Amino acid sequence: MSRITQVLNRHLRPFVLNTFRSLNGLPVPSGSVDVMAYESDSQACNVIETEPLGRESIPARALSGDPILVEETLGMISDLAVQKTYVQELVGEKQINFKEFVCVLDQCRVAHTGGLVITPGNQVLEGVSCLKFDSDVPTNPLFLRYLPRPSRVSRPAIFLTCSMPYNYYHWVLEVLPRLGVYASAGITADCVYAPTQKRFQREFLQLLGFSASKIIRATRNAHVLFDRLAISTATPPCNFRTIDFLYNSFSSHHGPTQPKELRVFISRRKRGKREITNDDEVFKAIQPLGFKRYDLETMSVGEQINLFYDAECVIGPHGAGLVNIAFCRQGTKVMEINTPYRASTCFYDIAHYRGLKYHLHLAAPDRKKFFSFDSKTGFGDSDMTVQPAAFSETVQTFLKDPLAADQSCDFKQFL
Repeated sequence: MSRITQVLNRHLRPFVLNTFRSLNGLPVPSGSVDVMAYESDSQACNVIETEPLGRESIPARALSGDPILVEETLGMISDLAVQKTYVQELVGEKQINFKEFVCVLDQCRVAHTGGLVITPGNQVLEGVSCLKFDSDVPTNPLFLRYLPRPSRVSRPAIFLTCSMPYNYYHWVLEVLPRLGVYASAGITADCVYAPTQKRFQREFLQLLGFSASKIIRATRNAHVLFDRLAISTATPPCNFRTIDFLYNSFSSHHGPTQPKELRVFISRRKRGKREITNDDEVFKAIQPLGFKRYDLETMSVGEQINLFYDAECVIGPHGAGLVNIAFCRQGTKVMEINTPYRASTCFYDIAHYRGLKYHLHLAAPDRKKFFSFDSKTGFGDSDMTVQPAAFSETVQTFLKDPLAADQSCDFKQFL
């Protein structure tokens, strides 16, 4: 988002909207209430808990690269507690405690693409509302003084969005699996509140069988009063039910043909962010191993699902498109390329629940065009540079024996 757009969204837009909406709009909420407290005090709220998922331990991931890169990154973090958390995220095990439920609300209102949920008493419903008072979304309605008059939907509806639905990763992992939670709670509805601005959103909804007449469009200026609305929530969003729902719902679109056993190299050369700066050299080094290069932004949703279903091995830099590994067959090899600035396990978690053979390769950060790092959180981002010859050797080993490519023991010194 450009600086000019940010200024317009945060200053000029609120001024214009507040001026016009002050004539016949509704005031924005000034407070919030937790969903569980609201249920105990109101007959307009019913919380349905699904079958408990319980606790789980996710083992440490396999990785390779130069440990010096991690050492240099730790040197950028002054707080020892943050250092410990960073290292645990990068090379340690993870303990997960899942929670999942559906909240059925009467006479609630929803605003914005990101799903601001408001009670009849004009309070933000914490625990199910995706937008909150501190949500850093430039068009957050809570930054305004007034909302437009709501339109009314009398048909039973379900909530199908999140705080960042315009991002492919968040749409696939946080939005679509809500449907699986509704199904497990026995919830059916005549329509959905969902954004359709992005092509991939429309394509996914079409694959799921939602016609235009069943979609209440979630836009940044939307404000809808629902007679009855169901909202699901899952914490964390990635769990075995999430991944099973995605695979079972969309792999069937591949058709009856045999998988092609492709070797896939995902490029971000057209993204301008978090890209491999020497993408051509890296692809040239692994091309003899049978890899073909793909730019996912040029492909339809159906084509991406088929590509990942057909894959024998997927290699690519950290980015939203890797969420498609949820459509891979069990046993598919996946190698994520990332820098030590971003220790996130989000794609490893998907691979774990899908039964994939996952490997993280740490590349050298490249700060020339794109760089950020917060020493207080130990989290950052940048482009990356990969050493082609050494990487090709790692890939060859990974293809033959994924366990043999694992160099995580070299990184255990940081635990």
